[in-house]
Amino acid sequence: MPLYEDEIRSVEGRSLCHSPWQLGLFVSRPVSWAHIRVMRAPIRFSTAPHDAKWYGTILQPLIYVNNVALAASVYPGWRTARVRWDPNEARLRRLLRDRPSSVIFYTWHTYILLIVCAFKGFPADLKPTGIGHDGFRSRAVQQTVTWFGCPVWAYRRTSPVRPKQQLADYLAGSRRIVGLFPDAGGPEGEMRPGIVEVARETNSLLVPMVVAARPMATVRAPQRLCLPLPFSSVRAYWDEPIAGDEATVNRCRTALERLEARAVSSRGTDQ
Repeated sequence: MPLYEDEIRSVEGRSLCHSPWQLGLFVSRPVSWAHIRVMRAPIRFSTAPHDAKWYGTILQPLIYVNNVALAASVYPGWRTARVRWDPNEARLRRLLRDRPSSVIFYTWHTYILLIVCAFKGFPADLKPTGIGHDGFRSRAVQQTVTWFGCPVWAYRRTSPVRPKQQLADYLAGSRRIVGLFPDAGGPEGEMRPGIVEVARETNSLLVPMVVAARPMATVRAPQRLCLPLPFSSVRAYWDEPIAGDEATVNRCRTALERLEARAVSSRGTDQ
């Protein structure tokens, strides 16, 4: 599959474009390659036929600047965050390594930047691939996600092939690990049925996930995003996977609501 065609070219897995870290924008002291290995996470697009828009190239600089600004806001928190998983991380790693089919982590879009913090200690083969699209609003976040180590796969909005079918084709017959945000694009907190339909068609496991950080900030871009602040405590909550053939919209929504209630309860206990 092609990489981010207009901005990224790679040779032997190493990107030839400059990261914000290489440009010295975020830190006042040198950072080792181990810290900027995130450059190796690619952005890939669906191979479905589509109509390329003439303004795509014009938007490239704006997309890059937006990603740099967003990444600059996230980096101090990502670099210094202390991450804790509930249930424990080892149990989740076993589930992912032994997965019989694809795994779909799903959560609300507001947690997308906390997700990259939560998975920062995971090996590359167990990090979820974020699912986005080739429109401006999604691409304005995609490079930020890859700079922090999680790859991205984007469907084509102008393709005659429906987005959920593009995703189903991407997952079919594989053991991929992906992350989906069923309320992306708004309204916030609304569980769309597409995620359940894809899980059924591909026999994927659905793993609900919620992430909380203390302290954290929230911004609107235009949807609400949670940003970890420096030296924050990040706690990632997940629950037992839901088999694709048993999934329903109500069951998936209830699982997220249960995790959010657990996060609120834990916050009170920690205090």
